[in-house]
Amino acid sequence: EEDDFDASAPAPDPVEAPIEHAAFKLRQETAKYLEEDNDMITAARKIAQKFQQMAKYTKGRRELLELGATEEKSEFSSMTDMIKTCKEIIALTKNIQKHASMISKNCPDKRLVMSLANSMEPIGMLSQQLNIIASVKASASGKYNEAAEVEADEMLTINAQNLMKS
Repeated sequence: EEDDFDASAPAPDPVEAPIEHAAFKLRQETAKYLEEDNDMITAARKIAQKFQQMAKYTKGRRELLELGATEEKSEFSSMTDMIKTCKEIIALTKNIQKHASMISKNCPDKRLVMSLANSMEPIGMLSQQLNIIASVKASASGKYNEAAEVEADEMLTINAQNLMKS
């Protein structure tokens, strides 16, 4: 998947757009490495792209609610698409964890193994939280008012932001 990412562009504001900022920083970091034959970099880059999509969707829904609009215009045609994207992020994080585990098994330096394990632990926990929130969101979608729906979207985005930071 080619995209028009510009690593030299200014980062989004961390206060106004924290998830976009974190995704941008991850994209900047992954841009330093070749993607060829590096599944962890490929997965990290895709995760950042998917988080950017989620953040745009959530921001768009919030703005539409504030304006009183009823028609959504976003990269997601429905809540189902957003939940599907969450599931894709979860699969990508599992892929990163799998590769980290393989690296750990073959690394002779125990300090590096511990450091990698410590880095992977919050990713696993946050991925599980994202899975739980997405599952709850999927089962509750359409059952509550629009404000509650937007709040649930924001919970997904906050969890995604925490995952990005780890």
